[in-house]
Amino acid sequence: MGLQLGLGPFVSYRGASPNLMLLVAVFVAVNAPRDTALIACFIVGLIQDLGTLQAFGLFALCYGIMALLVVNTQQVVYKDHPLTHFSLTLGAGLLTATIVIAQSWIHPPPLLFTGKDTGKPLHISSTLELTRVVYTAILAPFILGMLKYVKPIFGFSGYRRRGRPWQ
Repeated sequence: MGLQLGLGPFVSYRGASPNLMLLVAVFVAVNAPRDTALIACFIVGLIQDLGTLQAFGLFALCYGIMALLVVNTQQVVYKDHPLTHFSLTLGAGLLTATIVIAQSWIHPPPLLFTGKDTGKPLHISSTLELTRVVYTAILAPFILGMLKYVKPIFGFSGYRRRGRPWQ
């Protein structure tokens, strides 16, 4: 979260900074056991909720739903392939963007006060969100490719339970 908040303005493209927390959630959902992945992605979403102006729990919901979908693909995808990283991040980003945009239509974010007494609504741009999704998906093969080397630190490679591999 610190990297996302700190580097966001410096690596943004047309105002859209990459969603690094989404990359962490996809990495965990692809590599961790089912129950661990679901809880960890929910917690990653809660941490991201602390740094946004969105309703608390919105990203936790998004990443929880994303984890449910990604965990079910663990058996059929090659976990270390760049195309897998790109496609899963693109799908997870589109799901997240859809939920965030729909929530902003239902319950608009708070007013942004600019120094005058009048506040203007802080709108969520669909174009900006989709640019963020594509930007994050393009970065996914590179960042998740680097993270595959630290999988043993988290115990993601070769984990076993009662002598059998996780299913």
